[in-house]
Amino acid sequence: GNESDLDLPEHSLALPAEVRPKAVAMISMFSLCREVDLKTLAFGLRHAEYNPRKHASITMRLFEPRATALVRASGTVSITGQVEEEALKLCAKKVARLVQRAGYPDAKFFNYKVTGIFARVDFGFPVRLDALTMKWRRHAFYEPEFYSGCVFRTQTPRTTYLITASGKVMISGLRKTADVEPAARRIYPVLCEFQD
Repeated sequence: GNESDLDLPEHSLALPAEVRPKAVAMISMFSLCREVDLKTLAFGLRHAEYNPRKHASITMRLFEPRATALVRASGTVSITGQVEEEALKLCAKKVARLVQRAGYPDAKFFNYKVTGIFARVDFGFPVRLDALTMKWRRHAFYEPEFYSGCVFRTQTPRTTYLITASGKVMISGLRKTADVEPAARRIYPVLCEFQD
């Protein structure tokens, strides 16, 4: 096969000093190790929204630090926040304590894990998305009539890049904060080739 059949080449090109990828949001999950009655729980919680016609979960908004939790009847909790990894874990523990105080003293904080990290990086130069898509057909999807950016996917690691013509990129599918920089380094040589 030709080069386009391969996944991205190994990243040997260093990022310029002014290019700083940054994690902007994280998603994590944990289990309460028990089922909960959403209606009962919603009455015992402040800052909780429960609309059974819209979602089969309770939405809880935490303000210090800022995060949003979804509590499902199965006892599975997912949390999204624009915070550091440690702060997100504290938010998750806070949710477990609030559930305990709202009538479920045996609720646990079990099997916590970060399930996704979203990062943003500005490479500082315009990119020719149509040319990039032509070369990386198997990875890139660009339909300007539907969305102004190019969706670029890699298998190893399993990552999705949303690339704009201005060179700003959102990266999703990451599992650890330490993966943010290498993910940006991997797409950098690809974008350099199509600098406008």
